[in-house]
Amino acid sequence: MAHSVRAPKQWSLTKHETITSFEAWRQNLQYILSLDENFVPYLDDGCKWDKKTKTNPLRGFADDGQGVPAGKRRSGQQKVTHLELMLGQIANYCPIISRNTIIKNSMSLSSIWQAIRLHYGFQSSGAHFLDFNDTKLETDERPEDSHQR
Repeated sequence: MAHSVRAPKQWSLTKHETITSFEAWRQNLQYILSLDENFVPYLDDGCKWDKKTKTNPLRGFADDGQGVPAGKRRSGQQKVTHLELMLGQIANYCPIISRNTIIKNSMSLSSIWQAIRLHYGFQSSGAHFLDFNDTKLETDERPEDSHQR
C-alpha cells in the first residue's frame, strides 16, 4: 500500500507563541493551502491585492484575457471568491487577529504575516540588540542555545 505524504493537521495560534511556533504554523498552513490549486496564485511572495471596499469589490482583479487557455480562465469575481476563501481559512486558524483584518483589509500574505508578527512582538529591529546585555546562560544551556532565544 502506498503512503501519501501529509502535513500535520493545521492548528490555531494561541495567545502565547514564539517565533519558532509561529513559523511552524505559517509554513504548515501555506503547505496545506498550496494543495488547493485555486489558492496557489495567491501564495506567491509577489502577489498583492487591494483592500475590499464597496467601490472596489474585485480588489484589483480583472477577468483573464485570451492569453490564458480557456480551461484556466477565471473572471475577476472568481479570483476574489478564491482569494477570500483562502483568507477565510487563514482567519479560521488565527483567532488572535480579527477576521476583517485578514479577509477585508489585507493586501498580501506578507501583510498578514507582518500583522501577526506585530501582534506577538516578533518585529526585527535594532532594539533587540539591546537585549544582549540581559542575556544570561541558563544552567542547562549550551552557549549556542542562548543565541537562539
